[in-house]
Amino acid sequence: MPSPARQRILDAALALIRERGIGRVTTKEIALAAGAAEGSLFKNFGDKMGLLTELLSQDLPENLAWRAVPAEAPPGRGDLAAALVLFMERAIDFYAAALPLVAGSFADRELLRRQQERNRERGTGPQLALQAASADYLRGWQESGHLDAAADPYAMAVALCGAALMYAWTDQLAGAGQVPGSRGGLIRALIASVAGPYMPNSAP
Repeated sequence: MPSPARQRILDAALALIRERGIGRVTTKEIALAAGAAEGSLFKNFGDKMGLLTELLSQDLPENLAWRAVPAEAPPGRGDLAAALVLFMERAIDFYAAALPLVAGSFADRELLRRQQERNRERGTGPQLALQAASADYLRGWQESGHLDAAADPYAMAVALCGAALMYAWTDQLAGAGQVPGSRGGLIRALIASVAGPYMPNSAP
């Protein structure tokens, strides 16, 4: 578990980056917002690159909420369509929160390299969202009989997660309201298109 000072620095960095972007935030500003000495930042993370690498490998609150979906809507219990709506809502929220951080790593090749290295060391990375958080969840619904056996849970996960990412990306880059229709309406239409053909009329 991170020390209080270390966690305060991570929390302050996340808040500032979300507000202003990675390139415009200094270590002095992060330390000030965290109520810590700038030396404490260097002691804990080495340098700004080390802090950003650590931050990018942390679980965002939105990611934790997304990963909680299987506990809130367990496969085989209740309505699959309603469970997928919750899944998509959480996925969009996660990608919207993650994009300002991830964009910074794509703009800096060294930061991206260090992030990839850290993910390899920890066994983390975006591929887990597709496999563990998404495909395995859909496979659980398939095994319960709520999804047809012909469905490919991984391909379905790629389609749903890709749609969530594109929604979040468009909403942030083009501005709110540029995606036609309501968010809820689009989510239901996506679920109907991607999963609808594989959802039996009467679930067991």
